[in-house]
Amino acid sequence: MGNPFRRKQNEKENVVSKIMNVTKPQESKKEQIISVTQRLDTQARSLDTAVKRFEMRDAEIFRKVVRAMENREQARANIYATELGEIRKVEKMLAHASLALQSVSTRLSTISEVGDLVTVLSPAKTVLNDIRSEMFNIMPEASQELENIGGMLSEICSTTSGQYIDNSIGVQAANEEALKILEEAEVAAESSLKNKLPEISPIYNTNNRRPLEA
Repeated sequence: MGNPFRRKQNEKENVVSKIMNVTKPQESKKEQIISVTQRLDTQARSLDTAVKRFEMRDAEIFRKVVRAMENREQARANIYATELGEIRKVEKMLAHASLALQSVSTRLSTISEVGDLVTVLSPAKTVLNDIRSEMFNIMPEASQELENIGGMLSEICSTTSGQYIDNSIGVQAANEEALKILEEAEVAAESSLKNKLPEISPIYNTNNRRPLEA
């Protein structure tokens, strides 16, 4: 006969081992989510830095527009105004991307249950794909990093309780949530830039008082 105390000890160890095996995947998933949010935050900060650089360039070109108008150099003013318009398109796109990434990061960081994970991951992947496409020609290194992060999300999806994310949430519902994130970010980006950037529309030709065409 075996030692009763030893048998009980072994049973206790087996129970503890089973509990540890159950909690390990969840802890690993939590660590993966933390890693994703950290990388998203890093990219958002990088985009914010890029926006600031463009804002500086924006201010410089705007001064040139004003100076050209003061000197009645209509053609030169139009050239600068056109350049300024292109710069502001990029500024808006970068600001929009940064805010969208911040929104995704916030949603991921608030996940507490597997059900929440399933609900958030699919829209997050859709948002990242959209932003990655925007970044491709302007900041290819950021686009590549977002592709890598998207791969991490796909890996988490495929191992979430043995379920695939696309089977857990409707594609239409995921797309609607992603669209909501992108639209909210766009509105916020427009509002932020409008408050910070001077308008070029009030600049008039001193000869015929027509607005400059950007």
